[in-house]
Amino acid sequence: MRRRTFLSGLAAAGLAGCARPPSLTAPSDVALTPLKSYSRLQSVALLKLAGVKGVGVRHAVDCYRVGYGSHDARGTPIRLSGLLALPRGGPARGRVSWQHGTTTTRADVPSNLSTEGVAAAILCAGNGFATVAPDYLGLGQSGLTHTYYAADDTARAVIDLLDATRGIAGVPDRPPFLTGFSQGGHACLAAQQALEAAGRAVLGSAPVAGAFNLRTISLGAALKGGAPQCSLYLSYLARGMAARYGQPLESALTGPMAALTRSLYDQPHKPDAIVAALPANPRELFSPGFLDAFDHDGRHWLLEALAANEVSHFTPRAPVRFFHGAADRDVAPQESLTTARMFQASGADARAIDVGPVDHNGSILRAAPRILGWLESLT
Repeated sequence: MRRRTFLSGLAAAGLAGCARPPSLTAPSDVALTPLKSYSRLQSVALLKLAGVKGVGVRHAVDCYRVGYGSHDARGTPIRLSGLLALPRGGPARGRVSWQHGTTTTRADVPSNLSTEGVAAAILCAGNGFATVAPDYLGLGQSGLTHTYYAADDTARAVIDLLDATRGIAGVPDRPPFLTGFSQGGHACLAAQQALEAAGRAVLGSAPVAGAFNLRTISLGAALKGGAPQCSLYLSYLARGMAARYGQPLESALTGPMAALTRSLYDQPHKPDAIVAALPANPRELFSPGFLDAFDHDGRHWLLEALAANEVSHFTPRAPVRFFHGAADRDVAPQESLTTARMFQASGADARAIDVGPVDHNGSILRAAPRILGWLESLT
């Protein structure tokens, strides 16, 4: 679940683009704001600094913020935001949707040129693919509570951004390729399931270090506290699911932990501050009623919500490649291995790929060139 970017040295490098992209015409209900452009030389230097090996850059990249319409789970119209990145100097070879990983602040999102957003732009648009990256409901320009790991909210944010940008010059109307890291891996499959259920084509899906089996694998692994961030993930998850399903947070967390959770996420706090404030033992977050239900296979709304938001119970039509690091303590490799086996058993073209003895952050570094290579083979 953890979100750390693979361009963490971006600011220190002093290589941020200073040119502005050309203005483009957008549909009437879409707000398109030019942000920055990155030259090929800047992009190559950024990838080298980040330690991404085996990836070249063919194009300069133009980045735009997109404001677009969507709706929440109740059908209420809302506005969301995301990033559009276009290759300069030639027609795009296809469409990519990059789904970002966990962020605990509304501002650290692709449409604000977060380091992960810039990384996705360089990796994909820099190699000829029109790229979008949604901020998700409750992040970016959305003032709502972020419904962390709610599959339907996430899928709508992805699909509505794809639709909002389809009529913009330079964005080809082709089946999208879905990829993303950590929380973004879950988002990939949520979007693929929704798109294919609606009869829409997907080129392929490449989740990296994603948590797909929230009730059957993720929850139990996180409650054991195998990574320092486990309490962050679980408190964020409880808050998001409570918002999505209209449940009181105190029915899942203890009173003091519910109050602390609200204070940590309602106002921006960086992950290190959140980890320091929360108990090292994740079980101390939860109410006795929830723990009793978890320990004895009882019923609780949060357990049911986590089961409902698993994204491993469908048969993908497009091929799926799961990438994971063998030394990942934040998201167990079992997530990718199990989901790949489930998909294979249903007849899907799915494969789990171990990128080596690397941790959560290292998995995206190793996976990036393989994802690009697979994308290019599909196109």
